[in-house]
Amino acid sequence: MEPFVQAALLAIPLYAANGSPVIIRGRRPIDFGRLAPDGRRVFGDGKTWEGLAGGIAMGTMAGWAASLLEPAYMSFAMALLLSCGALLGDLLAAFAKRRAGMKRGDPAFPLDQLDFVIGGLALATLFGYNISLLAVISLLLVTPAIHVVANLLAYLLKLKSVPW
Repeated sequence: MEPFVQAALLAIPLYAANGSPVIIRGRRPIDFGRLAPDGRRVFGDGKTWEGLAGGIAMGTMAGWAASLLEPAYMSFAMALLLSCGALLGDLLAAFAKRRAGMKRGDPAFPLDQLDFVIGGLALATLFGYNISLLAVISLLLVTPAIHVVANLLAYLLKLKSVPW
C-alpha cells in the first residue's frame, strides 16, 4: 500500500481518539485525584474516565469507517489498538509532564503533538500490524502542524482554555 495512503488511514482513528476527549469533557479523573509519591497529581483533572472511554469509542468508530475505504488494511481491531494506544500515549505524556512539575495546559513541544501518534503506532506494531517507515515519518512530520491548527480551533470554539 502507498505509504501516504497508509498514513492517512492511520491518522483517522489516531486523531479521532485524541481529539474526542476535548469535546466529551468528563468529570471523573482517571487518577481519582490521587497524588504520586512526589506529591503531584498522577495525571490531573484533564484525564477522565469519560474522555478515555469516549476517545477509544470515537477513534475505533472512525477507524471502522476508514476500514470501509480500505478493508484490506484497516480493521476494527487495528482501529481499536490505534485508539487505545493513542490515549495511552497521551496518559504517559501527562504523567511525564506532572513529574516535571508542569501544570495542566502547559505547552510541551513536541510531546503534546506526538504522544498520541507514537502511542497508537507503538501499540499497533506491538500487536503485529505492519506500518511502513515512510508512513510513520509522514505522520510525525505532519501531525505537529495539524495539532497546532486543531488546538487553535478548539480554543476559538471555547472547547479549550489555551490555544496550544
